[in-house]
Amino acid sequence: MQVSQVLILARKHLGGGTMESSARLCLSDAVALADDGKLEDAKVRALKSLAYSVGIIHPDYTKAAA
Repeated sequence: MQVSQVLILARKHLGGGTMESSARLCLSDAVALADDGKLEDAKVRALKSLAYSVGIIHPDYTKAAA
């Protein structure tokens, strides 16, 4: 999955969970890294955001991590 798609998924899943602040921080880092052209690092941070917001067994996380 492309970095832009992972960023979209991470944004989609922000929404008031107990780890939302951590998810938002990771997503912010991911956007900054993507803007700097560090796409692999951006994907890692976006995946971390998803892990905080939905967990690693969620279908969107597993799809994005593949």
